[in-house]
Amino acid sequence: MKGHLRNTLMIPILEKSERKKDLSTGPSERPATLDGPRKSIRPELFKSNAKKAFWAAVVGTTFHLFSFSFLYWMIRYDYDFLLPLGWLLAGTSVTSLFVLGHDCAHASFLKNNKINDVLGHFFFLFSFYPYYAWKFSHNAHHAHTNNLLFNEKDVYFDNAWIPFTLKQYSSLRKKTPLRAAIYRYTRYFPPLGSLLHNLIMHAYPGKFIDSHRKKVYLSYVVLLLGLAGISFGLVALTGKWTAILHFLVMPGLVFQFWMSYYTYLHHTSDEIYFYQPSDWNPYKGQILSTYNFLNPKLISYLHFHIDIHTPHHLSTAIPCYHLKEAYSDLLKSDFGKDVKEGKFSLSYLYKQWKSCHVWDEEGNRYLTFSEAHSR
Repeated sequence: MKGHLRNTLMIPILEKSERKKDLSTGPSERPATLDGPRKSIRPELFKSNAKKAFWAAVVGTTFHLFSFSFLYWMIRYDYDFLLPLGWLLAGTSVTSLFVLGHDCAHASFLKNNKINDVLGHFFFLFSFYPYYAWKFSHNAHHAHTNNLLFNEKDVYFDNAWIPFTLKQYSSLRKKTPLRAAIYRYTRYFPPLGSLLHNLIMHAYPGKFIDSHRKKVYLSYVVLLLGLAGISFGLVALTGKWTAILHFLVMPGLVFQFWMSYYTYLHHTSDEIYFYQPSDWNPYKGQILSTYNFLNPKLISYLHFHIDIHTPHHLSTAIPCYHLKEAYSDLLKSDFGKDVKEGKFSLSYLYKQWKSCHVWDEEGNRYLTFSEAHSR
């Protein structure tokens, strides 16, 4: 499946917003670079802050320890009927840790990048992601956001949620119908796409250039040894081998829901365009093609405001604990009119889930699978 499932990720979830505007070319006054938007944000928000980073780490680890304590309590006293609630809680806390690891991968969590990488490996353990492999592939997303650039031979392109074009999908249906079917399944059930994306993009060291490969191997070793140690401790603590299922496997699957929830929503919407390389520029990719969906306050707080995503695409140097302030600055600037946002709503989710399947390059819009099949 190499290459062909590069974008099996995700499905949307926002609120209905104002009528879609033609942003395929944009008005002439729109810049091509991010220099202007970056200058609209206070300089100190681009810098890491040790105190805020420490507090974020405390919140994330405390939340995860609480979720593990809750699971332990249910297992010890045989409250099996409450285990799904524990899985949901733990999967949500795994997401909190992943957001912190995400900042470590961008070297924005702390000033010391060696400490960032050590912490990043720890934060990624419970989500089953090899830290360096994800770091190298994810950086490509920021370099090519919503660029229809396609390269199935490696991970150095925007490999997370770019849809198949109509031409690509039609060719796939003829040559490898099973893979076309899997693509459809992942668009209708995004957590499957998120899981497959992790395996396909991060489990094959041959996808990475030589200078990255040693670090990728290191992350594999840390991940396997770390999970083995945690598993041993959980079994010793509970006296049950099923602890691995309850504390690690099921929360890890719940995390895939959150992973697909966030990644798809940030860049998939009937209000967002995808661009050919000749038409793409950083402003279109990072400002016009990023959506900020506003979670309930508690979820936003626990996930360190990753739902506010445009500032992060404006500069990966902005850490999660500065996203709200940076977003406020951006909205007050002349570029605020191009920022897209909406509150979570099931109606918006359903609309995007039903329509955002295949990209029509000629019509410059999404097609449903039914429309694509009739072409």
